[in-house]
Amino acid sequence: MSHFTMDATLRSGHGKGASRRLRATDKVPGVVYGKGHGTLSIAVVPKELAKALLGAKRRNQLIELKLKDDAGKDQGSRMVLLQDLQAHPVRRNAVHVDFLEVDPKAAQAVKVPFEVTGKSKASIAGANTQLVVRTLNVAVAPEAIPEKIVLDITECDFGVVRAKAITMPAGVTLLDDVEMPVVSLRLPRGEKEEVAATPAAGAPAAAAAAPAAGAAAKPGEKKDDKKK
Repeated sequence: MSHFTMDATLRSGHGKGASRRLRATDKVPGVVYGKGHGTLSIAVVPKELAKALLGAKRRNQLIELKLKDDAGKDQGSRMVLLQDLQAHPVRRNAVHVDFLEVDPKAAQAVKVPFEVTGKSKASIAGANTQLVVRTLNVAVAPEAIPEKIVLDITECDFGVVRAKAITMPAGVTLLDDVEMPVVSLRLPRGEKEEVAATPAAGAPAAAAAAPAAGAAAKPGEKKDDKKK
């Protein structure tokens, strides 16, 4: 089981004033929504929090919080996932964090980044590849959350690719509608108009050629009349 370990201190102070004082000591206030034991108020070091959330799994990183009281005495640990992170509107540093206690082996609903790989048949023919969604809602054990879910579009032709075309990793269940569009493969608008205009452009030319042929015959007819 791959997880990140981080220290957290239990705190007794609550409210905006207590949170401001805590941030002044270079700590981020937070809570852990637990299973059967209510909510725990904690404080974490911002640099450690950043390390946990800037890894490959980002917000889906499974974290082991090692709890201590104000005296530094061990208070056990909790396995958690990030539930919410509040940032300062200007400085963008973390000002509050919420964690959700989880069972590492029990399926949990999470959002996982979605990407495509390969060059589709449609793109070879000039189509634009556009992602309709950037994340997928899935159910998976926290210890097995993938970094991302990738769809190979090499064999895909023009049109829309739907979620049912994605092969999910082992242990991952898609929660989104299987008919949900995930990728669009279409010609650019300008090229569509050009292709549509090509047959119409040939028609007037053919029509113009017919009168021209008729007009060329008239002088010949007059010459024949003169001979007669």
